[in-house]
Amino acid sequence: MKNILFEKLNRNHKVFSLLIAEAAAVIGIVCMFVLAAGSAAKAADVPLLDLPTAGAGAVIENYVGATGESSTELLSTTALGAQLTEVNEYYDATGNIVGKRIIYNGSGDLLIYDKIPGNERVEKGDSLAVLQGKMEPGTAATVIKESGLWYQIVADGLTGYVKKEGFLTGKDAEANAGLMNKNVAVTTADETWIMDGPGLDTTVICALPANVVLNLLEAGDEFSRVEIPGLGEGWISNGEATLTTIRKTAVTPEEDAAFRGRIAEGIEWGAQIETRLQEEAQGRARSYALAQIAPAEPDSDDVAALRQAVANYAQQFVGILPYVWGESDLTYGVDCSGFTSAIYREYGYSIPRSSDAQAYGGMSVSLDDLRPGDIIAYPGHVAMYISGTTVVHAAGDGTMVDYGDLYMMPIINAVRYIN
Repeated sequence: MKNILFEKLNRNHKVFSLLIAEAAAVIGIVCMFVLAAGSAAKAADVPLLDLPTAGAGAVIENYVGATGESSTELLSTTALGAQLTEVNEYYDATGNIVGKRIIYNGSGDLLIYDKIPGNERVEKGDSLAVLQGKMEPGTAATVIKESGLWYQIVADGLTGYVKKEGFLTGKDAEANAGLMNKNVAVTTADETWIMDGPGLDTTVICALPANVVLNLLEAGDEFSRVEIPGLGEGWISNGEATLTTIRKTAVTPEEDAAFRGRIAEGIEWGAQIETRLQEEAQGRARSYALAQIAPAEPDSDDVAALRQAVANYAQQFVGILPYVWGESDLTYGVDCSGFTSAIYREYGYSIPRSSDAQAYGGMSVSLDDLRPGDIIAYPGHVAMYISGTTVVHAAGDGTMVDYGDLYMMPIINAVRYIN
């Protein structure tokens, strides 16, 4: 397995400082926000992993309905409680529903209500049915009562009513106990990247903290495909996730909303990371390109050739050297006077550093007698003359060295340093 931290730090050959904390990340417990599956058929496309399970009963015989002792107490208070055995039989000797374990196998999520919708007697003060949670296909429950077209169930601490359609019962439920489990990827890094392809050189589409559970669609050697609400799917590095199998559980609206909110935040976070990575990659590419620029050699030993060489050299930085106030580094950034002084420095000329000083540091010349390399002084700004009415300059924040018009501002003076 590749060192995922090293790989992320070196994406686009640029160190991303926010990732340092991941070196200390540890695998935590699975968080409660379990992503609801799209359908049982889709989950079945991925063979269950031969890995340790996280709280999953491998067979339905080990599943009693809701988790914890409180569920046993709840069941014992029902009219059928006296008939429920310790192991909670599927059905009684006559085939009637008595604490029967069932598995939801319909299409889409099944909603759980606190009462049967449509049976409320509003005129007598009854409140409307309230959504208690939902079950994804493959979620198991224990029936404690049958009411017409509805079951009253207990599932993972939730008690409520669900429609009967789409359930496997009795021997069918027992034979299909494997539907209760699903493959997931549990994030383990404090900043886990979800990419749009199987590689860290692809686009970051989401970023999640540790202990977020995602449905696993495809397990790979180094990267695995996971389900992301709102995006469809993405790829996660196996170095930042634990691939395992867990039991499907009923989810409350609060849990579902919290999970989807975390994903929405992660999508925004991922966009910010990708933007930063792109900017850093562009900056590194720019730095590399700048480092390759060498001073232009004069065509001859005369002064005119030297002036032209200076002007030619300055033009090589157009579009790739950023404006940085107070700087005069041709491999990093420059301000207006930093640019002109740095260009001259490469040819052995030490000219004043500030724009005001440059405006009067050389020999003043007429605008009718301008030559390549001359310095054009404006109010608080300088540029280098190229030819005609064209100058090159570092204009200001957020710009790159670029061409400009000779008369873009009132001209204070024109100065020549190569005589």
